[in-house]
Amino acid sequence: MLLRRHFAAALLGAALSSPALLVAQNDSTAIIRGTASSSFNGHPLAGVMISLPALQRFTVSDSTGRFELARLPAGQQRIRISYEGRATVEYTFELKQGKTKRLSVLLDVEALDLAPVVVEAQNPDFSRNLAGFYDRKKWYGGFARFYTREDISRTSATRVSSLLARDGIFVRCGRQGCVPMLWTRGALCAVAVVIDGMPFGEQDYDDIQIDEVQAVEVYRNNFFAPTVPQIASFGPIRTCASALIWTR
Repeated sequence: MLLRRHFAAALLGAALSSPALLVAQNDSTAIIRGTASSSFNGHPLAGVMISLPALQRFTVSDSTGRFELARLPAGQQRIRISYEGRATVEYTFELKQGKTKRLSVLLDVEALDLAPVVVEAQNPDFSRNLAGFYDRKKWYGGFARFYTREDISRTSATRVSSLLARDGIFVRCGRQGCVPMLWTRGALCAVAVVIDGMPFGEQDYDDIQIDEVQAVEVYRNNFFAPTVPQIASFGPIRTCASALIWTR
């Protein structure tokens, strides 16, 4: 029994001293991993180049839009996005030792100037940004209405208010202001409207040109939006829905 234990300990020691395991234990590098998609319809984009000019390292997204760069030094690194010969400004991200930085890249491939949305991808449920829109569309497609830029272009909507009207949202005004509202269960309730992550009133969001709207999501709850300020003309207002509007 004692001989067997010594033999097992010797095997364990040999394994711990193996080059592969030592590299894994002492790996001080970082990884960048993510996806590249069209901001028009959310479809994956192949051929998007993600590069770190200072390190002369790059990778290209595959047919599913996925990309990865491994064995990168930790610390602040500048990342450049390129597509079909068009480059963008550089973005700086903090890479941590032994960690993976997950990025979501959205590109308006029809635009003359390549102006991507590049964000760090975290929990898709709560990524309150345009990149998170496509994650939420996958998660909540059966419980909310999602309009991509492609969907919006197919409608006859000429204003944001006419687009929201397709989901029963209209504006009711009193002496002290206007509130987007919705009929539900036989009663009126307020709709919280958020533009690019910031709450706005009706007089603000309907000034946005419909061609500048990249995506819209409408929820029959206020989970993703702040509370609508109370307007005295209507008395206490219950918030029952939220509309998130994302612009280019």
